[in-house]
Amino acid sequence: MTPFWRLVEHFVKRLTASEEEEGTESTSLGLGMVLAILASPGAFASILLMDKYSPLLQWLRGIRHFNAFKSSAADEYFFIVLSMTITGLVMVLRWNKLLPDRRDFWNLAVLPIPIRDVFLANFAALLGLAFVFAIDVNAVSSFLFPIFVTMGHPTVTAFLQVAAAHAAAVFSASLFSFFAVLSLVGLLMLLLPARLFRPVSVAVRMLLVVTLLSEFFSNLFLELLSGRSSAHAGSYARFLPSFWFLGVYENVLHTAQPAIAQLGNQALAALAASIVIAVAAYSLCYRRHFLRLAESFDTLGGSRHVSRLPLPQWLGRVLFRSRFEEACSRFSLKVLLRSERHVMLFGGYLGIGLVIVAQALFDRTNNVLEVPLLLTFFLISGLRLVFETPAVLAANWVFRTAPTHPHPSPEAMARRFLRLAVLPWQAAILAPIAAHRLGWPAGLKITAMDMALSVLAIDLLLWNFHKIAFTYIARPDAKQIILRMLAALFAVALLIPLLVSVEQWALSGWLRLALIAALAGAAFFEIARRKRQRQMAEQVLTFEEGPAAAFELLKLA
Repeated sequence: MTPFWRLVEHFVKRLTASEEEEGTESTSLGLGMVLAILASPGAFASILLMDKYSPLLQWLRGIRHFNAFKSSAADEYFFIVLSMTITGLVMVLRWNKLLPDRRDFWNLAVLPIPIRDVFLANFAALLGLAFVFAIDVNAVSSFLFPIFVTMGHPTVTAFLQVAAAHAAAVFSASLFSFFAVLSLVGLLMLLLPARLFRPVSVAVRMLLVVTLLSEFFSNLFLELLSGRSSAHAGSYARFLPSFWFLGVYENVLHTAQPAIAQLGNQALAALAASIVIAVAAYSLCYRRHFLRLAESFDTLGGSRHVSRLPLPQWLGRVLFRSRFEEACSRFSLKVLLRSERHVMLFGGYLGIGLVIVAQALFDRTNNVLEVPLLLTFFLISGLRLVFETPAVLAANWVFRTAPTHPHPSPEAMARRFLRLAVLPWQAAILAPIAAHRLGWPAGLKITAMDMALSVLAIDLLLWNFHKIAFTYIARPDAKQIILRMLAALFAVALLIPLLVSVEQWALSGWLRLALIAALAGAAFFEIARRKRQRQMAEQVLTFEEGPAAAFELLKLA
């Protein structure tokens, strides 16, 4: 291999490697496994659509006149959004790998290789992976979906026509998502000073994650998938890039109306513009970034002084019950403010919650009382989720030197941390707003019930929590992940509306409010009683899950 292709191989491995806590890279998931995971959604979605387009099933249902070409537009929009979402999320997750880092500078700057060759090798690796991901995400659906759509047509020409339209739409949408994110990275690098690039890029990445997932779960997607698009959908559909590429599909299929055909041409123009901007911005910022790495080594180890306001000792004694709790609380706060991975995870999760809250606010059929409960749920469940994502495992020895039975317990520390994240804004913001809308008596009742429910939810989420936040290695299996997702869906779709109905019922009389207060008190008493029973048992501070068993008994008897 020539030096150039060795550089390309290096950048491909770097882009597909997983970054560990200390910056060391290890390919924990091989490229083949990653490609298989990315190809699965399109394959399963295509198979599930066979029920819709089967001529036999249509005949058994009594449907004699089914226009498969016309009905395929709604499903094609799903594949377009799926392609854009997967490609965009991969690019957002690989954001830090799109440009060279300090390790690349140490390894490559000393070699007799021009920066131009380094740039071309990196760009070739990016471009190659863009085509690989686009083909991988859409290859199975480009074959299965046209087969199912044209099952009622005896000619091969119909299959080839649908396959060409589908491939043109999804591949162009995937490439647009790739180059749009790449151009955004280049523009931010060119326009922002070095000290602002990292915080702004983190905020932009969170916004991109929320935007991609919101577009995937948008009302327009659900309406198109069900075939019941509202009359005003076209007013905002022209601003969605995913809807533009639906015009590409119908243009190639020769079924597009004039407005849709114009959107298809707009999609191709946007794809060309994103490619030009990405190549230009990436080319201009690459040399600047590479040279900036050399300048950053002059101040490595830093003489830069960061002014901090020291916490008075008397305030520390008031806020914390021990020095151990103060150390753990400071560590948790710094992880949430400084760790890019945790900020991305928590910000993306909370962003999805804010989208759902905004939808509840703008949808007049929903109750406004759901908003504070939704905010509380996503805030405490998001924090509980990131608690199990370790920060720097190599530094865990600091916490391992702590006593096995610290005071206060890790559960008590995490419980106070979550309460401080929820209760102050409920008392300072929710109470005046609720009083303004409902009057002071009803507003205070609603606030008191929301705060009581928040405290109860925090106690339940931290049940059997015997670990320090951000120091624990969690390896949840597929069953646990599915159960957590189902629990979150159950809470948002059923539990919170039910609790709002209970709150409305309690507002109509003092006896009902007293009954709710008695039930809440009984729940708190039962939780406290069970906690005292658990404290009598042996509870040791843990830092990682035990290894999976080498084999399990079938227990057939």
